[in-house]
Amino acid sequence: MKNYMISTTDGLCLINTFQDKKEDEVAALTAALSGLGKGLRQGIDIGDLGTIIINGSKGRYGMRYIDNERILGVLATDLMSEQKLVHDIEEMATIILQN
Repeated sequence: MKNYMISTTDGLCLINTFQDKKEDEVAALTAALSGLGKGLRQGIDIGDLGTIIINGSKGRYGMRYIDNERILGVLATDLMSEQKLVHDIEEMATIILQN
C-alpha cells in the first residue's frame, strides 16, 4: 500500500507516503477524528474502537489505532471497496505491530 501515514495520537506525522498532501494537517485531523471516535465509543459503550472509514466522492480514508501511541491512516480511491480497505488496514496494522 503506497498511500498511508503513521502518526501519533497527538497528531504528529511519523511516516508519510502520501503524495501532494499536507502531512501535518492530515496527521492532526486523523488524531482529532480518532479522539472523537474514542469519545463516542465511551459515550455509547460499543466496545473497542475498530477502523473508521471516511467516504468522499473522490476517495476513501480509513484509520485505525496501531497501539496506544500510533494511528495508521490509509488513503484509497473511490474504486476500492470499504471491505477491502478495512482488510488492508487491519493487515497493515498487524504487520507494523510485529516489527
